[in-house]
Amino acid sequence: MGDAHVLRYGQKVLLATRSTYAEAAAASPSELAIGYYEKNGRHGILSCVPPLGPKLQQHFTEDEFLVLHPTGQRAHGDQVQYGEPLVLVNQHGLVWNNKTGGITGYVGPRPRGVPGEMFVCFTKVPAGVGVTKSSKKDKDKDKDKDREKLTASASASVLSASGSVSMSESVETEAGPVCFGDSNVAITVVESNRHSQMFNKRLSNFKKPTSHIAGGYICCDGKGTELRFAIWPAKPKIEQISMLNKLITPYNYGQKIALPLGLLESTARRANGAAGAKTSGIQQAEIFFQLSNGTEAVLPGALLQQKMMAHAKLPGPDGEEPESVFELPLRNGPGVLVVRLIGVAPRKMIGKLAAKNAKHPRVPQVKRGMAVFYRVSDLLRMVPVPLFALFYAVLTHHLWGALNTMEDGLRRELVVLVLVMLPAFYVAVKVDHPFSALFQPPAFEPEIDDTDYSNVSASGTLKLIVTEYRFDANAPKPSNANGSVSRPGSAQATKPASGSTSGHSVTALDATGSVPMRFILAEKGDEAKALERYNETTEWRREEGVDRLLEEPSPHFKIIKENYPHYYHKRGKNGEPVYYEKPGKINLKALKSAGLTLDDLMHNYLMITEFLWQVIEQDDNRKGISVLDVDGIGFSDFAGEAVEYVRKAASVSGKHYPERCAYIFVVNVPSWFSVIWNTVKGMVDDVTREKVIIVRGKKKIFEALSERIPVENIPVEYGGTSDGKSPEEDLLFNLMAYVNNDDGAPATNPIEEILKKKPIKH
Repeated sequence: MGDAHVLRYGQKVLLATRSTYAEAAAASPSELAIGYYEKNGRHGILSCVPPLGPKLQQHFTEDEFLVLHPTGQRAHGDQVQYGEPLVLVNQHGLVWNNKTGGITGYVGPRPRGVPGEMFVCFTKVPAGVGVTKSSKKDKDKDKDKDREKLTASASASVLSASGSVSMSESVETEAGPVCFGDSNVAITVVESNRHSQMFNKRLSNFKKPTSHIAGGYICCDGKGTELRFAIWPAKPKIEQISMLNKLITPYNYGQKIALPLGLLESTARRANGAAGAKTSGIQQAEIFFQLSNGTEAVLPGALLQQKMMAHAKLPGPDGEEPESVFELPLRNGPGVLVVRLIGVAPRKMIGKLAAKNAKHPRVPQVKRGMAVFYRVSDLLRMVPVPLFALFYAVLTHHLWGALNTMEDGLRRELVVLVLVMLPAFYVAVKVDHPFSALFQPPAFEPEIDDTDYSNVSASGTLKLIVTEYRFDANAPKPSNANGSVSRPGSAQATKPASGSTSGHSVTALDATGSVPMRFILAEKGDEAKALERYNETTEWRREEGVDRLLEEPSPHFKIIKENYPHYYHKRGKNGEPVYYEKPGKINLKALKSAGLTLDDLMHNYLMITEFLWQVIEQDDNRKGISVLDVDGIGFSDFAGEAVEYVRKAASVSGKHYPERCAYIFVVNVPSWFSVIWNTVKGMVDDVTREKVIIVRGKKKIFEALSERIPVENIPVEYGGTSDGKSPEEDLLFNLMAYVNNDDGAPATNPIEEILKKKPIKH
């Protein structure tokens, strides 16, 4: 199973199950995602299993849960394992809680950090094990004791006096990572934050006879029927669609997009100019979709060309336009995008494609054996009769003499067969007769395209619509971990020669024969260019010793930090690491006085960049958010070495760290900043430039940041509630103290275990 289907901390899930009560009434034959009943009664809002029934269904809200570790011991991007304690946070920031106002054992969404907050774990139930049903009337003491023992062994964590989660006990369950599409999963309460352990049981489905909720409620004290869940991915948003120079961000499902004429022209030109050339679909990729969960999808040009031909017809008498529906699989995650194409293709483009199809008709394939037979027949047909007669006379004279010395057997029979059949075969292929067609390849008449393209609208009305995201739990899961395009045999392309720099890390090509998808997307789907660019990056890393930057001393780290404010601080709403930098506060004079050069600043930049993508975020498909605070910046700061540093840093980032930028916020800009931006934006590629958001004013800055970053993760100076140094910076300072051998440094490398999880560094 591919890593793309593995559930990770920081991702969102839907928990689908079947209600026992609705099944009994034949109301819900399939699994539905759980949620809560919105009506806030005397017991508060309660979690329930759909359906609620015709009259109450309008009050049901489906929950999508953000998967977090209760104490933050697991970072965003780490795999979620069966038996590990979790806290599931819904779309409103609420978590499951068992204090529900006077009724015992029910579960409802409540704020975090209050008594009754529940930590849970996923428990993979072996196949064939049925659900457990319980009834207060039927319980006996022995069964109750057994259940208490099972609960005790299933508890993976308990709250200590300090409120932290202890991992001393382990859940007795199938080991391994949790994956999207997994089914028959129970959810065990491992900590109920109550004095009693009676709520530390598997979630169950219960309904009183007098309840109007058709599907019943969710309980944590064992009453009712134990629930079994399927793990589904939450529906992601489409953050960006790019095609040629057109960028759409954000995109809403169902929104119509008029395809740029230049895109269609390039498709038609490629169809005419590259006929017969062997190019893969990803080399022809034209439209790219980037989703909020970090996944991507690509609409290849070959598929677009095929669909355009299907839309070369006018609307029918009722005005209904041609329509195509197809699916695009996500390259590095589960699920597909369902795409509709409606309207009429432009006349000019269809004419070019039709001409191409007429020049290169598709001839039916002939099996190899029959192809040889037809070829021999053609050759014999071209031999004149006198020449064949002379050849046959010589052959007969030679073989007839040989027959006199041959003993009876297979060899003699074969010679006789040749002497008899050769003239018969020659006559059969040379003379016209009723069976002549048997000796000729099947005739092929190309289809005649009688479409009147002159009646098709010159500009066309072709539009693209992404109707939905769809996940099929039964679909086969890809085995490629990062969604890369496999390239067998190419692993040797970048292997260092014998005697090359020792300590150089294994590349993705060495390990998997794959070019990272980031490089392919950066080259707009051109695999050849992506491979060339990746090889250049690999060589650059070897020459500059980039793979060893986190292992070698950085003696200027502290003085650069003191005179150039820049730091990592927690994560965005989709798990993106966030980087803050204050170019306006850089003290170039102090740095120069300390003897630092531009090369020293670049060394520091590369070191913290490697720390980001090797330690903080190890997922090769993740992107980061940058916040550039230009408060206090002056014109003089953009002259000389400052500009050179920005230029070199931007060049290195764009060339060797492609597709790593989600958003760039430029905040606290002065009124004249447009002059500076016009100078700097030429150093940034087109796609990245579209991701730059420039804001000024405290209120607008907070509003812009809070759209992408949780308020609790935004530093106080920008309107958030996060105060003090971040855990990312603490880890970086500990690492630098270790490699620089500072006083009070850790005895062991603080990132040694982290780096073991990612042997491939680029």
